[in-house]
Amino acid sequence: MKQFASLVLLASLFTFVYGQDSIPEEPKPGVVSAKIYTHFNYNLDPDNNPATAFEVKRAYFGYKRELDKHFSAEVKLDIGSVDDDSDFALIRRYAYFKNAYLSYSTGNIKTWFGLMDMLQFKVQEKFWGYRYIYRSYMDEYRFGSSADLGAGIQYSPSGKITADLVLSNGEGYKSLQFDNVYRLGAGLTLYPTENLVIRGYYTIHTSEVHQMIFSGFLGYRYRKFRIGAEYNHQLNYNFNEDYDRFGYSIYSTYTLSDKWEVFARYDQLYSNILPEDDQPWNLGNDGSAIISGIQFAPIRYVNLSLNYQDWVEYAENGSTEPYLYLNIEVLF
Repeated sequence: MKQFASLVLLASLFTFVYGQDSIPEEPKPGVVSAKIYTHFNYNLDPDNNPATAFEVKRAYFGYKRELDKHFSAEVKLDIGSVDDDSDFALIRRYAYFKNAYLSYSTGNIKTWFGLMDMLQFKVQEKFWGYRYIYRSYMDEYRFGSSADLGAGIQYSPSGKITADLVLSNGEGYKSLQFDNVYRLGAGLTLYPTENLVIRGYYTIHTSEVHQMIFSGFLGYRYRKFRIGAEYNHQLNYNFNEDYDRFGYSIYSTYTLSDKWEVFARYDQLYSNILPEDDQPWNLGNDGSAIISGIQFAPIRYVNLSLNYQDWVEYAENGSTEPYLYLNIEVLF
């Protein structure tokens, strides 16, 4: 399957590249961009001493340039903490290449090759709209990386349907790959009406035991209101047979004015019970998240949000983690 997918992606890329009559053009000026995510939080747990902290969670710096009417390239740095939970790790900052790819587009076809954004939860992330406050479901609970090394193609025959196919290493943009294991993802996005979006996505991560993910999303907008819901199911987590994770996320937003919005979100994350056990295998990490708050945009490139965030563990002796946050996003 992976060899066939590789041939399809590469054949599509070269067909559309070399099948066009290309006239050399002077590259357009590039665009520099940046995002900064910072926040202040306050622990609301009455059983512990209230803890407060100022943090800069993440910063992105990028440069994108159109090389001609078909080709473009982008490079982006992601500066943030490493993915482990130790106290020391949370204060360290590392810089990674988040993007470093060449893109080719013509008509209703677009292709990428290199270190690129994955498409598995991009529609959900855009619909949710508050990435600087809380990551989308699959990103937050590590159902897949937001970027990876690989090749992809997106086809939009009309404004009502978009199909995409991506072949990647599967380890994410913070890891290098030296094995013969790949991830193949295929998605279909439908826009039946102007206000409705439906997306389905499937990935298979090849190994002796295949890891697979099924995802479905439905989003609806009506005037100043939008609501979205998604369900995600991961089979054979970390290539362990029969070890599954699954859950859903529901989120909504109401726009009060050009500068003010209120929002709410509820997540649930579960793991299955193995035949030889009487409790879910990942019970210590199973739980639900609640996020609600208000966003204020004083200018186009700045967003501020005062919000409540809580994580409730499902284990019998599990704890809750209620926090009050002041999040800030800066774009330029």
